Amino acid sequence: MAASTIRPSDGSARRAAVDRRVFAAVEVLLAAGTGYPELSVGTIAEAAGVARSTFYVHFADKTELLVRLAEETTEDIFAAAYEWTDRVPDPADTGAHRLALRDTCARIVADYRRHRHVLDAVQAATGYDGTVASFWFERIEAFARHAADRMRIAQKLGLIAADVDVDELAHMSAWAIERTVTQSVAHRGPEHDDALVDALTRGLWLLTFGDAPSGR
Repeated sequence: MAASTIRPSDGSARRAAVDRRVFAAVEVLLAAGTGYPELSVGTIAEAAGVARSTFYVHFADKTELLVRLAEETTEDIFAAAYEWTDRVPDPADTGAHRLALRDTCARIVADYRRHRHVLDAVQAATGYDGTVASFWFERIEAFARHAADRMRIAQKLGLIAADVDVDELAHMSAWAIERTVTQSVAHRGPEHDDALVDALTRGLWLLTFGDAPSGR
């Protein structure tokens, strides 16, 4: 009788709580300087306060853990990027659109900085783990495809030159942001972040809208 009173959502909540503990433990271990390949399941489970058997109930292996951790830690980064691309630009007020772009770049850089140890591990894993590499490539490419669709709207409004191949432009822009922010955050301190945001904003704006016939 007692079992029938358990709400189906209770199990999901418990599962999510364990996931969060494991994710947090990995971030702490990585921040302490341990490379992801050197982290054992036992070490992760102990740091998270869960049994090894519980770990394997939640994650098939360390590769699945890293992919899901990457999804979790980049959720806000991609949310910011999608939010800006989904704005319908106003040809009469491109200034507001540019200010929104700067805000988006600032959010992306701040979130990269916040989760840089995880993202460093993901970047390293793309070189030796095909599953992680495929996940990360498709994550960026999915955004690039979406951005290209939105760029076509701006192109019809005359904000992007008619002869621009927006698919290639979106592809290049997405990977340029990923590489630039990743390398800057990994190798330079936070005192450079404001300048990075300014450079990203200017570069992306000119790259996208700089040769539009309206000159806006």
